[in-house]
Amino acid sequence: MREKDFQWWQKTLVYQIYPRSFRDSSGNDIGDLKGIIEKLDYLEDLGIETVWFSPFFKSPQKDHGYDVSDFRDIDPDYGTMNDFELLLKEMHERNIKMVLDLVLNHTSDEHPWFKESASNRDNPKRDWYIWRDGKKSKGKKPPNNWKALPGGRAWKYDQKTEQWYYFHFLPFQPDLNYRNPKVKEKIFNMIRFWLDKGVDGFRLDILHSIYEDESFRDDKFSWHVLPSDKHVASLFRKHLYDLNLPETFNFAMELRNVIDKYKPERFLVGEVFGSIEELRKYYGPRNNGLNMCFLFEYSDSKIKPKAYKEVISRIEKSLPHPYTPTYVYGNHDRMRYISRIKNDTKKAKLLATLQLSLRGVPFIYYGEEIGMRNVDFELKTSQDPIGRKFSKFPIPLIAKLFGLSLTRDGCRTPMQWDSTPQAGFSSNETSKTWLKIPDSYKKINIEKERKNPSSLLNCYRRLLKVRKDQRILSEGLFELIEVNKNKAKSLTYKRFSENNQIYIYLNFSKKQLLMSCPVKKPDLLFSTLSNRVSLDIEAYGGSIKLTPFEGIIFK
Repeated sequence: MREKDFQWWQKTLVYQIYPRSFRDSSGNDIGDLKGIIEKLDYLEDLGIETVWFSPFFKSPQKDHGYDVSDFRDIDPDYGTMNDFELLLKEMHERNIKMVLDLVLNHTSDEHPWFKESASNRDNPKRDWYIWRDGKKSKGKKPPNNWKALPGGRAWKYDQKTEQWYYFHFLPFQPDLNYRNPKVKEKIFNMIRFWLDKGVDGFRLDILHSIYEDESFRDDKFSWHVLPSDKHVASLFRKHLYDLNLPETFNFAMELRNVIDKYKPERFLVGEVFGSIEELRKYYGPRNNGLNMCFLFEYSDSKIKPKAYKEVISRIEKSLPHPYTPTYVYGNHDRMRYISRIKNDTKKAKLLATLQLSLRGVPFIYYGEEIGMRNVDFELKTSQDPIGRKFSKFPIPLIAKLFGLSLTRDGCRTPMQWDSTPQAGFSSNETSKTWLKIPDSYKKINIEKERKNPSSLLNCYRRLLKVRKDQRILSEGLFELIEVNKNKAKSLTYKRFSENNQIYIYLNFSKKQLLMSCPVKKPDLLFSTLSNRVSLDIEAYGGSIKLTPFEGIIFK
């Protein structure tokens, strides 16, 4: 395996920033682009190579940027185009790549395109969105039985033109009609606009819903209430006709063809849902589709060696080199993963070691590196429209039983920089941040953890340095190591190339383990224990001692 066998995006590491919550430079309670520029030195020092930004395009902010009203402009909440260009310049000077979040499936209902489309049935842009006559007398019943992703019908009636428009997500986010070549051309030109500015790649929001069945057939019944990482069926619908259509797989290849015209190489990562085997189709038959997809089966895996072995083995089988997997624990839509493991820092260090030593591209959500926790919010006052939607139903009681968070506010709270008022998020210490900051910020913040050698932050810093120094961790192949003893409590594997190999041993148990050592004189490269500097195998009869929930990397 040679370095030339890999493009930069196959071996990078991505850090996701939710701009509204990273750093407020103006004192108006909302994070902005200038605030991000102020913190680029932190990202460089941490070892971040690529940053994915949630949308900062012009938007009514009903869904905080995922309802775009102008794909080619910056929302005033976040700054100006000049601020964007300065941010890109400053990032590239630090050798940090920029990835933008593109919402291709829909626009805001305040986008000029939709306003034209909704003005009358004869408008030239009418067919830019999906309009249909309703059923029954006067068409007052929706065209079919499709459900929107968050629940409820997927159609909204327009009194003025007496037709229904389709939305996959929320009523103020009408879906674009990609069967119209003019729409596709407009979107592809928008993508070229940002590529021409020097953007290095795109994360593609809910890409699996781009196309719908041409006949708009009624969906079939399913017993599944909630979607899972293995299927898209939910809310008693199979979603056969609105998700993961063959046309969408072809669309992924069309997108790849657009970005492949640019040098140096750019990349696409898709937010798509389904089993690992189904998502393989998005990569294209010749690795000519999306460069990567999020593989949420890994994200939702049980924190047990057997579960990780199973899901990683399936990923390796479906996506062998040169296909590129992704490994992610959290993002702006998911409960913060440290809260899912009951704020256990030892487990968080172990899981970070796993994520950052697998073959593929790891994605870190801002604040994960310090163990930021999910915050509780009242659904009625939720900033997140999903939370407000669910506040009207008894669903919260059911959600608590399943450990679900129905408002995404909890994982989007401001970054906790220090122990000063507002956690150092805002330049105005007396401001009221757009989302509340939990009292835990006084103990969980970057300044405090930076000074503690055994902190989660310093564990991440050491891990990222090892990953950078030992290129085999980002460029090598992967192989599980089968062990007879302690296999139910540990996960062991190696990364290797033609002339080199590195071993990763992870102890998932509360007990000390003795593990056989594959080399005579092991060289310890990393341990989740900050004070461990070597492996003394002679003291344990040629075996390696792993303390509870310890992870090590050695050669």
